[in-house]
Amino acid sequence: ERWFKPNYHAHIVFDWMNHDTGKSHKLNDEDMTEMQNLASDILLMERGQSKAVTGKEHLERNDFIIGKQKEEMKRLDATRQYREHQLEMANKKMQETESITNALIEKANEKERQSEDLDRAISEKRSRLNKEKGSELLNAAVGWATGKSKALKNEIEDLRCEISTHEETIEQLQDRIQTIQNDYSRELMQLEAKHRSELNRKETEHAQETTRLRNWIAWQGHIIGCLSFLLLKTSDIFRKAVHSIIRFARDYYKPRFDTEQVSDIKNALNLFGDDRQSHQAAGDFLYFTARQKGEFDNREQIKARREVDNVVKGNYDQQQKRGFSMRR
Repeated sequence: ERWFKPNYHAHIVFDWMNHDTGKSHKLNDEDMTEMQNLASDILLMERGQSKAVTGKEHLERNDFIIGKQKEEMKRLDATRQYREHQLEMANKKMQETESITNALIEKANEKERQSEDLDRAISEKRSRLNKEKGSELLNAAVGWATGKSKALKNEIEDLRCEISTHEETIEQLQDRIQTIQNDYSRELMQLEAKHRSELNRKETEHAQETTRLRNWIAWQGHIIGCLSFLLLKTSDIFRKAVHSIIRFARDYYKPRFDTEQVSDIKNALNLFGDDRQSHQAAGDFLYFTARQKGEFDNREQIKARREVDNVVKGNYDQQQKRGFSMRR
């Protein structure tokens, strides 16, 4: 039996940016599903079932691992309960057999006492009859008593055979209980070792994945920092928008952008495209650059993030159309 079961699978990463034009693509669920099907056909790999078919909610990687571990623990617990039930039934049967054996031993002892009493009575009777009535009566009495004694001894021998049989049954039950306990201990140790191995493997994979993601985030931060530096040096529009965000975030008493600051930010957003997704990406880029350059504290980060998002979402436009200022 193989100790390791490989899980060959593939992931697809969707890049929404057209690197030739600098603009983003608009992808919907059908587009991404079609691309996944295409990748499945090319790689000759089976597509996973959609949650619309299985009815299962999508789980993140760690939640899925935890769910699998819970299922394994339930299975181990069910095995433990079954083994405990087997031991309980075997112990119960052994106790019943021991009880029967003890009763038979007591009965045999009683018969032996009766036999001893009868032997004494025979001896006394022999002596008395020998003195009183002679050998004829003696022989008759002795014959009757001897037959009675022989019957008792046969009964005692039968009881001893039955006791021996029950003792063998008890020994067999004890061997069976020991076998069950050994099998259960061995199976439990194997399952625990397998579980520990799987858990260690998952923890190692998680640590590697975490390191990879951290490196990816650090690399992205470095790239974004380089792009920010480049745009700050080469684009007056971008630089003006970043400075507007920094001034606004540092102004403790100013709850929202003024008209000029909104205009500066919109001009910078339009550098990246004219659709909502491009504006959202540009808004994130502006906020990141302003936060890095302005070295914002927590309050300034929250304030700048909130109002940049309001500009991207068009909330300032809606408020201006209604003729009154933007509320917090």
